[in-house]
Amino acid sequence: MNITIGSVFRVALLAVSAQLAACATTIPDWIDNPSAHYSEKQYLSATGEADERQTAADRALANLAKIFEVQVAETSLDFSSASVSSGAEGAVATNEQRLSRSITTEAKQVVAGAKVVEYYETEQGRIHALAILDKQAAASRFRQSILQSDRKVDSLLGYASNKAPNVIAALNALNQARLEQITREQVNANLMVVADGRGVKTPHDTAAIEDTLRQALSSLRCAVESTDPSVKMELQRAVTQMGIQIDPAANLRFTGLMDTTEPESKQGWFWIRGSYELIFTDGDEVLAKKRWPVKASATSESLVGQRLRDTVNADLPGQVFEMLTTVTAK
Repeated sequence: MNITIGSVFRVALLAVSAQLAACATTIPDWIDNPSAHYSEKQYLSATGEADERQTAADRALANLAKIFEVQVAETSLDFSSASVSSGAEGAVATNEQRLSRSITTEAKQVVAGAKVVEYYETEQGRIHALAILDKQAAASRFRQSILQSDRKVDSLLGYASNKAPNVIAALNALNQARLEQITREQVNANLMVVADGRGVKTPHDTAAIEDTLRQALSSLRCAVESTDPSVKMELQRAVTQMGIQIDPAANLRFTGLMDTTEPESKQGWFWIRGSYELIFTDGDEVLAKKRWPVKASATSESLVGQRLRDTVNADLPGQVFEMLTTVTAK
């Protein structure tokens, strides 16, 4: 058999070329199958890719966080279901309001303890990154957060029932308990992701806390005042929509003040601006107050004032609720 130097060289060259081709087409299996290196029993994992290393890492962490995305149901009073009737003591709202749930936010949590453990750069310059999260460590953090929330909700409910010095302090505590319980439920949902569906049973119930808050509002008897008859009527309507009873002789009192500018014309539109102030008092003591800007626009001067009042009226029940449950006088 006659073997020439040229033929040996060609064979060697083909072998090297094949090896290089194989290397060029081989990519880490964690890109498509992270569990091959990081067991699904122990880790959550996600990948991301980009033209830059940091961006790829950020995307991997973001994709990992998406595993924990839950829809947080913020609860609000369904004011429109309260009915109003007239009696000897003024307008009285019957206790027919319901609690409605509306999705107001989607939690996108950057998971504490997650880390990027692998990178790979393709021939085209694209960078892949792999992020992982240790399930056991994450579960421990979630359980600790849940226990802290349970203690906080216990304390807030106890304060609202037994220690609050006035109605505003009690309503504030009830609303804080409601929000803390919603957060607790989200964390418990996160725990169930890393603990095979096992969460921590709650000693409280969001719906029950909401009902307590609703009943606290509907038990109030308040007067409504304003130097402007229209403002008084509109504020009374907002208060009764929340289920609060109107009693002109009550010590608890809402006062509404609205100051506005004259309509101003700009580029074919009429604008009106001003501010609205709510004050809540018990006799001579100011318990809470809230002030916010108001504005409206219209193509007609005759419509802009009404549009402003429509905007204020639509917003007013929520502003009253926020003042009673989150804003206290200094």
